[in-house]
Amino acid sequence: MSVHKFSEDDWNLQTISDTDGQTNRQAELSKFDRKLTSGWEKAMSQGHFKFKLEKGKLQTKIIPGKKKYVVQLNVPRFQEKRKMDVIRSLKHPFQAEKFNFTKIKPEEILFELVKETNSNGEQQTNGCYDNTAVEHQKKDLIIINVSPMEYGHILIVPDVYSLAPQVLTVKSLELALETILLSSHRGFHVGFNSLCAFASVNHLHLHAYYLEHELFVETCPVQHLCGDLYELDEMPVKGFAFQLHGSTVQKLARTLHKVTSCLHDQEIAHNLHLSRGTVFGTDKTETIRIFLWPRKKVIGENDLAAFNAAFVELAGHLPIKVADLFDGLTEESINETIRSAALEDGEYGALKATVMELCRTCH
Repeated sequence: MSVHKFSEDDWNLQTISDTDGQTNRQAELSKFDRKLTSGWEKAMSQGHFKFKLEKGKLQTKIIPGKKKYVVQLNVPRFQEKRKMDVIRSLKHPFQAEKFNFTKIKPEEILFELVKETNSNGEQQTNGCYDNTAVEHQKKDLIIINVSPMEYGHILIVPDVYSLAPQVLTVKSLELALETILLSSHRGFHVGFNSLCAFASVNHLHLHAYYLEHELFVETCPVQHLCGDLYELDEMPVKGFAFQLHGSTVQKLARTLHKVTSCLHDQEIAHNLHLSRGTVFGTDKTETIRIFLWPRKKVIGENDLAAFNAAFVELAGHLPIKVADLFDGLTEESINETIRSAALEDGEYGALKATVMELCRTCH
């Protein structure tokens, strides 16, 4: 298995800007980007995906309006992607007899992510040194998504042999932050769908992919609530907002986990999105923005809808699954569809108060 070793020295805290000051979304790709894209393209050329997807070939349009939704026609993804099991609880246990990422073909694995060791030869894992004996070999895998929604669409599978259900952990959140920092591409996005929020496999994983179009959430204003907690109220579904600026990967992961654990314990479905963007309250300085949307549960899929409302759609990128509905989309119709995923005002208000209290005690 190919291995990609990294340390914090490999993190790209700022992406490259053109000489006129405008951000070039793919200037001087990092070693991580080059390894990912070359492996992804090789897997595509060898037929390991369920359909052919070439870079820049998806029919794409930007919807006029404030939010500038990025809409792409990608019918094959929804015809070929794995169908969701009917799951009614976020606490549904991992089931070894069901499909999971230990059952994929070796050709679907791009590489293993490994943090470099410290001077004592101990493995540095998420900010601490772990020399504890374990019953299974810990492997964080980068694998192809065989039904890609965009160029470079991969899955990040933390500690694959732990056989963990689709529930965020501190380690998986740290790995998500580390992975986005390894990319120097401004349009590299990472996301998570919980059970009952369009996760199709109950084995812990996150998505990542490249997008050559800027999303509104990369620069939109947010409202400060308390401490490191902000609120996104500019999108049809309100959500909680966080940023790496002024924090560390470890601290931010712990804060995020505290909130996602609260949602999980209360059986509140949720979607998470990470991307590069401006520091809250500025229009220039770059950071990692994280949005967490609590939302209504989804049981099964609506095959007649133009799109699902998972993490990418809540962030403003809409892969469209019904060709006949592609041309008629407007900002108003998109807002209405996405808004249907929002919690009732009273439930969201009570949750907001709980999350604010949680974040006041985060360290």
